[in-house]
Amino acid sequence: MPLTEIVPLLKELPSSDKLLLLHFLIGELLKESGLVPLDVQGKVASQGLHDSFEAAAVLAKALAEEKVATHG
Repeated sequence: MPLTEIVPLLKELPSSDKLLLLHFLIGELLKESGLVPLDVQGKVASQGLHDSFEAAAVLAKALAEEKVATHG
């Protein structure tokens, strides 16, 4: 089916279906290009800085230093 036939049908879709279609198309493009989709990366990314005890310690230290500098 040529794109010129698909576009009018796509315009009739509700916004939620357009978003689902967009998500599907992006996933297909990522697979074809050999890139990892974000939903798969999310499992690795969820173990990022917000789960890091070292990052929490650095942030706590920075906040304590800022408190001392601001309030004496």
